[in-house]
Amino acid sequence: MDLIKLKGFEPIYVIGHSNIDIDSGVSSKIMSDILNDIGIKAYYAVLEDKYEFDAYNKKMIDDCVDFKPVVIKRDDVNNYNWFLVDHNDRLQSVGMDANVLCAIDHHPNAGNVSDVEITDVCSTALHLFNKYKDVYEFSEEQKYQIYLAFLNDSTFGRASRYKESDEAIARELGFNYDYNVLFKKYFIPTDISNGVLSKLYNGHKKYQFDDVYFESGYIEQFGIDGLDEYINIINSMDAFLGVWVDYENSQTYAYFKYDGVLKVLFYDFVASRATTILNDVIEYLKNKEKKLSKVIK
Repeated sequence: MDLIKLKGFEPIYVIGHSNIDIDSGVSSKIMSDILNDIGIKAYYAVLEDKYEFDAYNKKMIDDCVDFKPVVIKRDDVNNYNWFLVDHNDRLQSVGMDANVLCAIDHHPNAGNVSDVEITDVCSTALHLFNKYKDVYEFSEEQKYQIYLAFLNDSTFGRASRYKESDEAIARELGFNYDYNVLFKKYFIPTDISNGVLSKLYNGHKKYQFDDVYFESGYIEQFGIDGLDEYINIINSMDAFLGVWVDYENSQTYAYFKYDGVLKVLFYDFVASRATTILNDVIEYLKNKEKKLSKVIK
């Protein structure tokens, strides 16, 4: 990805996905800092709606950064030039008609951004550190922001997306805290005290792969109280991927309702929605399409 070409589109607005998490927030700020350092005027931004941190992510972001992005009105989105981070799907932020110049992400390629860099690093912020550490001098404050983003996106080293190679990069940040201690300090389960339905869209994302469109949310708990209700709700929907993570037993339940069928996926570990589960859903859809083609022939 050639950053210098962005000079002709100044100012650049760097944005993470809606229903923002700490990795999106930190990545947008870090990327804008890097662009400004090389002489490209840039701002980190959010849209006026759907950019509230949940309690879990707010607790972490408040502990590492004074997060003050430029707030853009939804009606003005098409007046700006955009750099997407921690997502590469226009549907998850600025929309299909916005002028998106490029994207850096670690999720499957949605195919609607022409210049996109996809990494297998478990955190986009951690990838930015690894990519630019030889040409940009990260401050200790920035390193701590990246460290917390990495911990959140890897679920403190528990998630399936977390790899030894990620750990090797994280060690370069210079922090050696006990992940279990930090998990207990920061993690806040999804609040379902008002019923599972009230948190159906927690971690809400929209996905489109070719002509397949669906939405998704997740619930994080210690245990499975409320899981049966969750299954029934998802089964009543048209196109939805619901994920329930049980940290008490380190298990993950995923339910994908599409085309009238409820596909059940179970993982005897903490499975990442962004990689493990979404890739399994994509594979399921591909196989479904192949079977349909055979029937039509």
